[in-house]
Amino acid sequence: MISDDKEQILKSLNAALHSKKLYPPGHPSVAAPVKKCAQTIADHMKDKSKLSICLVDEALVLNDVPVADAKKTYEDLIEHLKARGVEAVIFDKGVVEKELSALFDLLSSEDAPPGPELQGELEKKGVTHITVQSLERTPIEVYNDAVKTVKDVMGEIRMGRIPKSEEVKGIADEMSDKILSDPNAMVGLSMIKNYDDYLYNHSVNVSIISMAIGKFMGLDKEDMHKLGVGSLLHDVGKTGVSEDIIRKPGGLSSDEWEKVKEHPVLGNKISKEMEGIPEETSRIIYEHHIRYDRSGYPTTETGTSIHPLSLIVSVADAYDALTTLRVYQKPYQPVEAVRMIKGLAGKHFDPDVVSSFEQMMGLYPVGTMVRLSTNEIGVVTKVEPEKHDTPMIKVIFDPEGKKIDSPFEVDLSEKKDPPLVITAPVDPLYMNVDMGEFFEQEASK
Repeated sequence: MISDDKEQILKSLNAALHSKKLYPPGHPSVAAPVKKCAQTIADHMKDKSKLSICLVDEALVLNDVPVADAKKTYEDLIEHLKARGVEAVIFDKGVVEKELSALFDLLSSEDAPPGPELQGELEKKGVTHITVQSLERTPIEVYNDAVKTVKDVMGEIRMGRIPKSEEVKGIADEMSDKILSDPNAMVGLSMIKNYDDYLYNHSVNVSIISMAIGKFMGLDKEDMHKLGVGSLLHDVGKTGVSEDIIRKPGGLSSDEWEKVKEHPVLGNKISKEMEGIPEETSRIIYEHHIRYDRSGYPTTETGTSIHPLSLIVSVADAYDALTTLRVYQKPYQPVEAVRMIKGLAGKHFDPDVVSSFEQMMGLYPVGTMVRLSTNEIGVVTKVEPEKHDTPMIKVIFDPEGKKIDSPFEVDLSEKKDPPLVITAPVDPLYMNVDMGEFFEQEASK
């Protein structure tokens, strides 16, 4: 049980962040909570040198003491820390109002960098009495958190509530950072296909592929953010479609199909009610099934412009759908899926986006199982655009088809005599290999 003075500190921090959501900068209702917060912390630290607040699995810990009912009582504080990827905030004796104001500005800003870079931003603003800490999360931790975030958002909508956008924006930015630093690891994770939670995994997979294309196309940070949020939320309108229809095995009746086709309009409406969602993001949700030739749905007139970010998401959406096992569809291998999308360039898909997508994915995309000229079988784990036909392979079966105890990597770009080359793609189903499980294990190492 925390003491009354510590409870007042948490309340004042929560109130200061909450006011940032309600009022514009400089408003008296923003300044007053910050001033009170500074005084509350100063009073507590008269005979102490440090005060630490940590976020552990969505629970708050203040000076090593767990805080009861924190998620319910200090919702804004937890939301902002989580959205920015901050796991601990440490206040040193002497912290002043100006420093707290800088902290709150960063925690509540959509443009602020994620946790690992926040400390540098505080130092640039002259903050010397506050330290923020964040552990570098693995790609699989980020992926799983993204799935949970989408699941939470859709759960809120199904309960008739308008979800908050902070967590979606925070996880989209974290995914974007991972894609910028290690796109192959994240694209590999898009091979995870959880059939019980298909809608949530699909949303995250589409977001990963969309942002990987965006990175290849050189989008700036602002557009990457809009693309990430829009692709994560692109199917939220399916919460307004009966789950019996969404999960129905086999084909849909004409009436059921018309219901499914309503989801971009429903999703667009939901996103417009969410606070802090840019207009471009809502357009992505509305337009992701409108084809390049203006066929698709919702119906639109010839010559009507489609947002460039929507054109990216439509390609990513098709790729994940094609590579996913469905009751009515055997999954296409990545090589086949890329080939099919390329064949629809200029019709269903924007040719420039398809060209970037094809170059980014390479001749053998990440997640392709291949047979080598040694008769060994492995999985493509890394593709460099400038070496698209000589990827990195993790060999997992020997020439006799036996699983190797210690899989190893080979770089096909390295000169060998005789040359080591790919002879053909292999269907992982024939080798009893789950690609999602393979990349999950790789990302956890």
